Amino acid sequence: MSKVMWHIALEPGTSKIQDVIIANLDANDFETIGMLLSTNHVDGKVFETKHGSYMLMYGGEYERPFPSVIIWGVEILEEECLITDMRREDAWIVEQIWREWLMPEKTDAEFVPPEQFIVMSSKN
Repeated sequence: MSKVMWHIALEPGTSKIQDVIIANLDANDFETIGMLLSTNHVDGKVFETKHGSYMLMYGGEYERPFPSVIIWGVEILEEECLITDMRREDAWIVEQIWREWLMPEKTDAEFVPPEQFIVMSSKN
């Protein structure tokens, strides 16, 4: 089942975040996910915060700093994790992902929010 995800990436050679891409995507669509992440080895991790839990997908052959990540909301139940939609209220996480995933551990770079969030839709 498709859920709303965010694709977060840096502009090549900079510390500036590109426009965030918002799209409905099935978390099992590894072909599209791999294409978005420029990888043949998709890996994932649940990222828990005080505001909620998230599923991050990234290129498994990369190490921090990652060139890009895909993020979905996650609801953690006793025996499973359910992928949920990213929402406008989740925008705070962009800076945390930038700081902890897209940038080197030690950086003097200042976070600059993305200029826009671009919603991608498919025609049925």
